[in-house]
Amino acid sequence: MGRIIRRLIGASLLGALLGAAAVMWFYPALAGAACPACFGLRRAAPGIYAEATIPAADRAQLVADVAAAKTGVAAYFGDFSAASRILACQSAACDRALGGRGAKAVTYSLGVYTVIRVAPGGLNRTILTHELAHAEFHRRIGLWRQVSGQVPAWFDEGLAVIVSDDPAYLAPGTGLARCRAHASGPLPESPFDWAPLAARRPNLYAESACAVLGWMATQDGQHGLLAAIASGQSLP
Repeated sequence: MGRIIRRLIGASLLGALLGAAAVMWFYPALAGAACPACFGLRRAAPGIYAEATIPAADRAQLVADVAAAKTGVAAYFGDFSAASRILACQSAACDRALGGRGAKAVTYSLGVYTVIRVAPGGLNRTILTHELAHAEFHRRIGLWRQVSGQVPAWFDEGLAVIVSDDPAYLAPGTGLARCRAHASGPLPESPFDWAPLAARRPNLYAESACAVLGWMATQDGQHGLLAAIASGQSLP
């Protein structure tokens, strides 16, 4: 009986290892988070790994921008407690090695832990705030609410635009006055539908932010949003 149990445990461990290897093969950024040096990344600060060839001044700016981004997210949500590992590239080759396909940055949320891959075009405070807003939001809603479809992709992305105060997608002002574009069609519910649609629909981020602002206008604004997140209810 003991031998059978050991074999079952061994088979389970092997299955888990093979599963983890498959995930890392499909998502190289997760492999990069596990072994930054394997992808030519060097530690710039706790939780921040940057391409080894990035000049010292740019590395320092990255660290400062991440700190400012976390401060901005904390100001919106009340605090910032998400555990994250940021992988930052300054070259297209580095970004491709980590699975980049054109996006300025991508957040991979694994429950309470988040990996953020930043492409050369995303090395700025606004993009970093956007991605860290995802990290904190996902921490607060929990993995189950995230993967079970209780929070649609458009809401997740639109909220990150609002938290990052991105002037590319938001007009000056407050509330609905900030809308730059109303939805021109159905907004994507699934994160798997988001990227291909965003590539074809330039206003999708602005449209999603506007939809979130519209929902917030009926829910006591930011206060109502945070209460809804804390309550565990589906959003929107």
